[in-house]
Amino acid sequence: MKSSTIVLELLSGYALLGDERFALAHGEWELLLALALHRRGIGSERLTELLWAQVGASVARNRLYVALHRLRRRFTDDLLVTSTRSYRLNESRVTVDLWSFAEIWDMPEQHACEELAARLETATNAAALYEIPEWLAPSYRRLEEFAQAVLTTLADRALSAGEIERSVQLARRALAFDECDERAWSVLIRSHLVAHDRLGALHEYRTYSRAVMRELQTTPAYELAHLLGESATLPLRLERTL
Repeated sequence: MKSSTIVLELLSGYALLGDERFALAHGEWELLLALALHRRGIGSERLTELLWAQVGASVARNRLYVALHRLRRRFTDDLLVTSTRSYRLNESRVTVDLWSFAEIWDMPEQHACEELAARLETATNAAALYEIPEWLAPSYRRLEEFAQAVLTTLADRALSAGEIERSVQLARRALAFDECDERAWSVLIRSHLVAHDRLGALHEYRTYSRAVMRELQTTPAYELAHLLGESATLPLRLERTL
């Protein structure tokens, strides 16, 4: 039996056992994610529904038992805590990166820092290499939203500190997750205005206008247009006269 603490880096698809770090196979990754997301335990029927819904019940149960056996053999016999009704990861032996993020989901402003932003971006980029199953999509989207909120918070702080170039870079990283993120666009526009680049601010506003019209069939909030005053409508007037 291996006695080292098991570190599951599920957001990047790796595991660490002692001094050995190795990539998880897709099936291992998906099963461990299901267990990690159900920290208090998950029943065998629910696991088979999530992971092998496309096959019959008896085949799915067999696949589950084989997969659990392989996990124990690869890691340790006490990787899991089992009962007659459920399975869960043994928290006295296992740590999971996803759990540390889950503890601060609703507090991006309080915990925002460059290190956290980089970890989140790495995690979302790595997870994108896998085929995200339907049952995982809501959690994956929440991770993206958390990364976006952290980056936008950092961008706003950089702008307040007068770090214009950094605020622009951070805002663009946030927009990589959602091109209609109003807070990120606000930082971009205000960054150009602080740098006395009114044409640049107008360009960002027009780009945002096209994005929200295309994706949401709406127009930018009044507060953003107000930052530019009458200039916000200038391109529209010019287009109508051409």
